[in-house]
Amino acid sequence: MHLAVLQNEHACLKTAARLGCLLLCLLAACSQAIAPANPASSVPATPTATWTATPAAAATATLAAATEMQALPVPTASALPLDFWERLPIIPGQVSQRVREIYQNGLALGNHPHVFSRIGDCASAAPAFLVDFDGNYNLGEYTALQPAVDYFKGSFERPSLAAKAGLNSAGLLTTLWTGKECKKDESLLDCQYRLDRPSFAFIAIGTNEGYYVHENPGSFEHNMRIILDDTIAKGIVPILGTKADNVEGDQSINATIARLASEYQIPLWNFWLAVQPLPAHGMVEPEHLNSVSYTHYTDFSITNSLQYGMQMRNLTALEMLDLMRKQLGESPIMESSPTATATP
Repeated sequence: MHLAVLQNEHACLKTAARLGCLLLCLLAACSQAIAPANPASSVPATPTATWTATPAAAATATLAAATEMQALPVPTASALPLDFWERLPIIPGQVSQRVREIYQNGLALGNHPHVFSRIGDCASAAPAFLVDFDGNYNLGEYTALQPAVDYFKGSFERPSLAAKAGLNSAGLLTTLWTGKECKKDESLLDCQYRLDRPSFAFIAIGTNEGYYVHENPGSFEHNMRIILDDTIAKGIVPILGTKADNVEGDQSINATIARLASEYQIPLWNFWLAVQPLPAHGMVEPEHLNSVSYTHYTDFSITNSLQYGMQMRNLTALEMLDLMRKQLGESPIMESSPTATATP
């Protein structure tokens, strides 16, 4: 990120007119930076069902379905060491009973069992993240993941308004950056969920907030709780992802993400751990993942391709989707639920 961009961003975040200035910051921050890569859609119509969008700001008052799911005891925040998340696996071994309940509730609401949403900033945006699994990909030695590609076929290339450069948690809860596909007064998050009707959502956000989170330390967690409550109320399983960077300087955002995953008993995709062995930790700039320049983001057959952040991100995300398929894909409700298919 250029110095001028950083100066503009910090100036924006300190001004009283935060909403107007935040737009400028979003346009400037988190543009996809890659060591020149060669990135390699249409989606099915959403069938009619009883599922309705809930405004994110009102999510805590409309959680009838979610509140019926009693959470199991989990360690309190004070009982968790500050760095506990650094030792968590990249992919968990199994899902919790609470996840199963969320998933089953979603199927009853008419969510697609074979569809996931991409929610996040530039690291989760097209074309770099997951899109090519519906087109140009090579699993290399990871052929065991082919069932996951087949299971979610047609979902990888779905466009996402809620995965774009510069996005932060507050942006997901506003109507300022929604598109023409969205309804009036519908938040960006709710709009994407209505368009996708997913059973799962990758929620990987926080890089852009690293520049100013210390000015309002509670803002990120506050927004994430609204996002999670809204997601769960819609019967969508949130998959929380840690970030590769440490823009905030103390890893507090990743710690918050992991703590919320533990509290809500939802899957944590510890992507931070996946890039630790990589050269430069898979980064080309303080906030951008690097990418091999001579193949697709989803080609794992090339020697050393998995030494780059974006290729590793795609591989580990596919591994997480494979876990969801294995753990939840045998639901008896699934056979009667609508499925997503790729359009020729």
